[in-house]
Amino acid sequence: MQLLSRICNFHCQLPKLSNRLKAVACTAIVLTLPCAPLLAQNISGTVSGTVRDSSGAVVPNATITITNTDQNSIIFTGKSNSAGQYTAPFLPVGNYSVTTEAPGFQKAQHTGIKLDVNQNLTVDMALQPGSAQQTVTVTTSPLQVDLQSAQAQTVISGRQVRELTLNTRNYEQLVGLMPGVSTAVSDQLYVGVSNPVGTSNQINFSINGSRPTQNAWNVDGADNVDRGANLTLLAYPSVDSIAEFSVQRSNYNAEFGRSSSGQVNVITSAGTNQFHGDVYEFFRNDVLDANTYLNNRKGISIPPLRYNDFGGTIGAPIWRDHTFFFFSEEVRRVITYTNFFASVPSVAELHGDLSASPTDVCVLWSAPGPNQQ
Repeated sequence: MQLLSRICNFHCQLPKLSNRLKAVACTAIVLTLPCAPLLAQNISGTVSGTVRDSSGAVVPNATITITNTDQNSIIFTGKSNSAGQYTAPFLPVGNYSVTTEAPGFQKAQHTGIKLDVNQNLTVDMALQPGSAQQTVTVTTSPLQVDLQSAQAQTVISGRQVRELTLNTRNYEQLVGLMPGVSTAVSDQLYVGVSNPVGTSNQINFSINGSRPTQNAWNVDGADNVDRGANLTLLAYPSVDSIAEFSVQRSNYNAEFGRSSSGQVNVITSAGTNQFHGDVYEFFRNDVLDANTYLNNRKGISIPPLRYNDFGGTIGAPIWRDHTFFFFSEEVRRVITYTNFFASVPSVAELHGDLSASPTDVCVLWSAPGPNQQ
């Protein structure tokens, strides 16, 4: 859904091309998309509000322009209705500015608007009488409250995902820090369908007391759950490629209708007008680790450990202010061993003599009944 909305936006901004050429270009792009059912969840946000003058009266037919300041591109243009209201749906997550113009009024502009996934922001515009050549700029407060829905939602920004401590670089670990979430997973939640020891890498997060199998996990609106046991994921985006992710715990909209528990929606990054990228390696090695207590007691050396996480990202404009790309790749190499300790019975214990056993042994014995010898 996000890709289709961006294609439509790209279509609207193609300058100086005939309508037939625009149609052919967009048709060619859409035909290259994989033929999957459109069951994706909403991965965008909405900005709406009311335009009023200095006396509080509504201003109809005011021109509303919403610009993505990350990409310096106009995402929405429209007019307020007869009640002075406007609504801009399906806006990709990012930073925005809203500009309002009307005859006989100064231009009004709201900047610093941070729109998160599934968020419905209210941005009311106040126009002052004056020349259209003058502009009144208002910087929006960093704390913006969703006044249009009652959903309980927590949004983790991309910066938080990258900078908070994640020993396996798996964003799922942050879900367990949210209100109403309990989990039985270890503190080293691995990335992948199975763990290095061969067991299933299950996502056992209970949100508001519901079953872990009833959670929905999406990446850019596409279902990311292995629909076998509903307990493993199919893809694990690198934390460097995540723009943000949200967890809706209750009172969410009807669009989330398949899973009755939490809705986890991961939004990946997009390119901007600036070239940006990184290359990294995170690693762990037995040379840097301490041995275990039991190994030291038995004189056993530390087992080998090689954990290497290689990756990188790159993003840049293809057509400045119009079309962008972002690429991310991550590869892991994991070599790990574990020493197993087992207690074996002594010769005396094999013959039933438990007197030298290191632990107390309780032997149950009952007297024979009246019909027993």
